[in-house]
Amino acid sequence: MGMPKDLNHPGVYAEALYQAAMTGDAVVLAHWLADDPEAEKGPFWKWYIHFAERLMDMAPHPENGFAVRDRRTSQPPKIGRNDACPCGSGKKYKQCHLGREDNVAWKLGSPTPVIRAMATSRVIHECSVDVLDSVPREKASPMVLTEMAATYHGHGRIEVALRLLGEVLEGDRDDPFLLWDYWIARRAEWLVEAGREKEGERFLLDEFDHPRKVEPWQVAQKLAAFYIDQGDTENADIWVNTAMEGNANNPFNHYLKGMLLHYVESWDEAVASYERAEELMAGFREEEKMYMVELVSESLSRARNRQSLEDEDDTVEETSAGETGDSTQDHAS
Repeated sequence: MGMPKDLNHPGVYAEALYQAAMTGDAVVLAHWLADDPEAEKGPFWKWYIHFAERLMDMAPHPENGFAVRDRRTSQPPKIGRNDACPCGSGKKYKQCHLGREDNVAWKLGSPTPVIRAMATSRVIHECSVDVLDSVPREKASPMVLTEMAATYHGHGRIEVALRLLGEVLEGDRDDPFLLWDYWIARRAEWLVEAGREKEGERFLLDEFDHPRKVEPWQVAQKLAAFYIDQGDTENADIWVNTAMEGNANNPFNHYLKGMLLHYVESWDEAVASYERAEELMAGFREEEKMYMVELVSESLSRARNRQSLEDEDDTVEETSAGETGDSTQDHAS
């Protein structure tokens, strides 16, 4: 017997919605929630079944455009005064939470936008191209369309991915839970990957001239990374400095400056910029630090050893301060 899943934890709730979408069986899902093969014999089985049915009602499915809905078709079990309290205390209901039910852990609230996004993204990335092709686009939110674009890209359908992402970026950008600068970076990256470098350059320059839901210095980051990848050090220098002017305390800006100096083999200056990027990570949360450390550490080591970046296959990955690479806002993701 393991530990029952704590649906008050956002990550566990998101995992439960994912399991509900992928399992499609309330009994199987109830056993997963209970983490106990003998759960059906216990006093809380009816609650696990209730939670499983509620989760399946809300699970994101492709035929609904992956919308996570809260239909409340499953009613909670009735609790007798002398029944075991659903909180798991071992006391009778009348001696425990009777009359104090509003803020107890065993009540399943509606998923927050972050939980919905986490679960939906994971389900989408499990889908085949055939399933994605059948999704009614008119029912899909901008978040869903961006994750579908990323999944199409992962399946090698880059033109479909570019078309979907282009439609979202050309739209109103009124979704507060999307990291728009992340998706701007992905579109530029995919255009280069598709052999459409000039289009990628024009796209980024237009985003800088007409920023929407992003700061100009964030687009300058993307332009700096673009030109570094193209080996255009003159333009890269202009945009690195523009990004630095916009936010001198952003560690990724210092990383980009280090990359540019590294590229032209200004070793000591490159090391100093990488080290400054590391210093500025100090205020980041642990998952953000992990991302930046992974990004900076190898480049820093190579610069210290006077090794060039020429033999590295990876292009510069664009992000911004506080962004860990997740595509949905970490309204903490």
